[in-house]
Amino acid sequence: MSETSLKAVTNAMDLLIQQARQAGISPHSIRRMRLFSTKEVCNIIGKSTTTLYNAEESGVIEPPERDPATGRRIGYTLEQVNTLRNHFGIVPKAKRNNPNERLGITTALYNFKGGVGKTTTAVNISQYAALQGYRTLLIDMDSQASTTALFGIIADEEISENETVLPYTLYGEKNSLSYAVRPTHFDNLYIIPANQHLSSSEFEAVSQISGGSQEDALEYFQRLKDGIDTIKDEFDFIFVDAPPSLGIIGIQTLLSVDNIIIPCPPRMLDFVSTRQFLETATQYVTRVAEDKTFNSIKVMASMYDRRNTMSREFMEVMNSVLGTHMYANQMLHSESIDNSSAVFQTPWEAEKPDKRITDNMRSLFNEVINDLTLRNGNNG
Repeated sequence: MSETSLKAVTNAMDLLIQQARQAGISPHSIRRMRLFSTKEVCNIIGKSTTTLYNAEESGVIEPPERDPATGRRIGYTLEQVNTLRNHFGIVPKAKRNNPNERLGITTALYNFKGGVGKTTTAVNISQYAALQGYRTLLIDMDSQASTTALFGIIADEEISENETVLPYTLYGEKNSLSYAVRPTHFDNLYIIPANQHLSSSEFEAVSQISGGSQEDALEYFQRLKDGIDTIKDEFDFIFVDAPPSLGIIGIQTLLSVDNIIIPCPPRMLDFVSTRQFLETATQYVTRVAEDKTFNSIKVMASMYDRRNTMSREFMEVMNSVLGTHMYANQMLHSESIDNSSAVFQTPWEAEKPDKRITDNMRSLFNEVINDLTLRNGNNG
């Protein structure tokens, strides 16, 4: 049997990535948000086509380009939609009492079992919040950087450790996390990217924690929260895609937010793993910061296949056991989500969105947003 090395396998994978780019599957080739039809825009802003066209004539937005073959409007950008929202004073329900103030709601999506839909949910709910008019930040704390890739950024080629949270959380070189915030192709949605240095940084963190007092260790675990606090008043929602582990960065992430969403497919092994995660997380948080409390901790059924008898039966069990500790709506399993991810997209970005899936996510995410705003003192 011939021997090989990790480096040889890595080089082979690099070759595959290069071939994928040449075939147009690179994130760079598709980083744009789709356009919105006249009907969609009118539904979003709650105005008639006449009002929309009058806004164009008065210079609020530029009229969209037209298809030379048909003469029809090609569509409106999300930036134009948000300009119209601002012009007409349209704000999300949760902000009607204080439209000029940011909600500053912090939420981590967390489960230390992989393959439960954590990153998919984090990206899709962040995009949905932005589509609803909320200024949103998504922080990638997973060194695999799948969230970062879905926004068209090849982490380890384009992102240095100085563009992640590390200069603030590990090195103490910055006074605010604002240096790491960057815009995305979604208007109103920003990201703090990740790369593999987040994983290797845990080795450096060990020396910081073990070499000091208990107070020094607690201070280190609180640094991500402190960093988020420096920018929290700039955003309505801050979602954190947590690492699939309860290491040092995982504990930092738990302590940095006021709310936790736990994606869990309706399968016994995933449920058992999620239960273990909650028990372990409770032990760690109590040990590091015994007074830490959360405004909301809820399980979200993810990757739910209604056609599968076992999934349906186990969903009934989850509902009966968890009750109010679980969201009433579920995130459905869908080929359209898988297919979108394969080309670094989400269903929101597809030229022809899968209505069944977007309607499902809309119902689920509206429930989540309403719950978060209520439990964090924003009644709208």
